[in-house]
Amino acid sequence: MYQAPDSPLTDSIPHYRPSIGWKILFLVLAPLEVYSQYLGFTAEEWDLPIWWMLFSLLVYFVFFVALFGLAFSKRIAFSNAWRFYLPILISTDIFEFFDIIGEFNMSVLRNQIIIMIWLSVIFFTWYVVYKYQKVMRYF
Repeated sequence: MYQAPDSPLTDSIPHYRPSIGWKILFLVLAPLEVYSQYLGFTAEEWDLPIWWMLFSLLVYFVFFVALFGLAFSKRIAFSNAWRFYLPILISTDIFEFFDIIGEFNMSVLRNQIIIMIWLSVIFFTWYVVYKYQKVMRYF
């Protein structure tokens, strides 16, 4: 005797649900970035032109928009916008990285450890933007 197959009538499209870790990361990093940018504009130690500091502020503001969207499942802009933004973020980070390397004495172990930690954070920010543009279609 023939029996019809059971198939539930559900939406088979996967939905992205961010973990609590992304939310915690956003809530920790956003105030740190605000404080860092405040120090960058008020401290005279960085020796960077004001136009570069404003550009960097804009680039990292857009990064935090992506992190917010990833942490709280919000579609902001469109996927191609984040594909165009990622090379800008990478270029900015590479420029700032070489600017910092020039100021450090790399024979000191403490400076080498700081650079390795900083590189880890940079690669992670690139991953955040990459992941966000990939999971946007599941919101």
